[in-house]
Amino acid sequence: MKSRTNPACGTCRKKCRKCDRARPVCNRCRVKGLHCEGYPPRFLFFQDQLSSKREQRDGSMLSSSEPSPSSKTLRAQYTVTTDDENPGQETPSNNTTTTNGQSRTASNHKTRTRRPNQPQRKPDKVSNATTATKDAIGSTKTLLTAPIDDILTLPETEKLLCYFDKNLCRALIIETDDLHNPFRGYILPLAYQDTGILHAVLGLTMCHINASGKRETENISVARMIEHQLSALQSLSSLLMKEEIYGLTDDEQDLLLAVVILLVLYDICETGVSSHGVHLTGAGYICGKLAQQPKVVTSPRTTFLLTALAWLDVLRGFSGAEKLAYSDDVRRCIVEAEHFNLEILVGCPVELFYEIGCVLTAGKQYLDGKLSRDDFQDLLNDAEQFFRAWDPDSAAFPGEDPEWIQLAEAYRHVCIIRVLRFPNTWAVPCEDRRIQSSVRAILDASAGISAGSTWFKRLLFPLFIAGAETSIPHQKRYVEFCMREIKRSTGFPHPAMNELLSRVWGERQRQADKSGNIPWMEFTCSKDLVRQHDYLMF
Repeated sequence: MKSRTNPACGTCRKKCRKCDRARPVCNRCRVKGLHCEGYPPRFLFFQDQLSSKREQRDGSMLSSSEPSPSSKTLRAQYTVTTDDENPGQETPSNNTTTTNGQSRTASNHKTRTRRPNQPQRKPDKVSNATTATKDAIGSTKTLLTAPIDDILTLPETEKLLCYFDKNLCRALIIETDDLHNPFRGYILPLAYQDTGILHAVLGLTMCHINASGKRETENISVARMIEHQLSALQSLSSLLMKEEIYGLTDDEQDLLLAVVILLVLYDICETGVSSHGVHLTGAGYICGKLAQQPKVVTSPRTTFLLTALAWLDVLRGFSGAEKLAYSDDVRRCIVEAEHFNLEILVGCPVELFYEIGCVLTAGKQYLDGKLSRDDFQDLLNDAEQFFRAWDPDSAAFPGEDPEWIQLAEAYRHVCIIRVLRFPNTWAVPCEDRRIQSSVRAILDASAGISAGSTWFKRLLFPLFIAGAETSIPHQKRYVEFCMREIKRSTGFPHPAMNELLSRVWGERQRQADKSGNIPWMEFTCSKDLVRQHDYLMF
């Protein structure tokens, strides 16, 4: 019996019902609210030798095509293979191109053609956006296999990249007239050179448009958004496999880190939860390798990528020190770098970032039984003294604006609160004068920055900490007001953050007659939790 070339999804096969075969999930499962188990895998990874043998055996199914002149202009660094065996993976072309001071050689594209007598079944119902894309990239290709030039020529791609430039780049950085925006300067150019980055940028942009309610681009489809995300994951998988078998060039390492950052930002934008921290943890090995290389101090782009990932790692370390994955070498590399400032990204002074990273590392060692309680307490006492003595007026900032100092002051007291929460997060109640003193300092710093200021949006994490560490009604109301304004201005709704605050406040109210603290960390990282996800905010 001849096997079906376009089989039904797993859920419809189990239920013995007709499937419309829509991708990435069938419409019947989606309408009925069922989990679609997807389709049998069509993309398998093989070594080049196996691919060559298949090409010789099935020569009628594969044809070569030269990239157009416009393709070489848009994408001077990379070409993309659209063969089913390696979708979205960078391969060398006939030309030798120089990228970031390094030469690399690439080969021709390969595109799959359809057998003359093989019918192709189409879904019963497709959105206008999907139809338009199929018309533009050809009925035999999907986004997973389409060349980068075809994707870039789509009308929706131009609109989405423009949205990313004008909206997302501004939301993700402290942008002033005299400061360089790394998302616009480093990430956006890579989207014109690499399919994985392009898919990740488009997926994040569509997610932001849906989450923020700013539907400035027509035909935003959730299915298309997920398809871009899956394509980015496919590219990341190819890079990870190549790194394990052959190793990566400097530019390919940057591509890998950039895809990870965009995927984490996608999670933050969609829910605020990164499933099991898989992306951040998976990039830890590459970051550790890069921190040992002299290229880090000479490449602004790599320094930016390392800085963003290391900050996100420290951020999740606040919820549980055991989640910290990056080494001290990575954080020290960021302190010593001269090409990018952490302050531009989040507003936290790099000295505070490094010191709290050391505290969290010691907390992880203490929880693992590798550091005694006395030694840990001595380290905590020294850290608290450092944070209390640190003077923002004597620190160096990217500019002369007074908002830098206010933002630094907020992060200083965030660090003090985290130190006070060790070694037992339950011990010190939030009404303790030391906790309340830092909470008031964070709120006062927030009041010193205008809500319309570019610095105000970077107060999100300090405000969250202040809200989670108070039981005073007017302080909670002020935190809610400020956070609502930040979410509106950035377009990131942060639903997980709202849930955390509601759970902490509700539990604290229920146990008002009991002594001790209700730590917000227990809702994100606890031995009683089955799923240890990362709760992130940016």
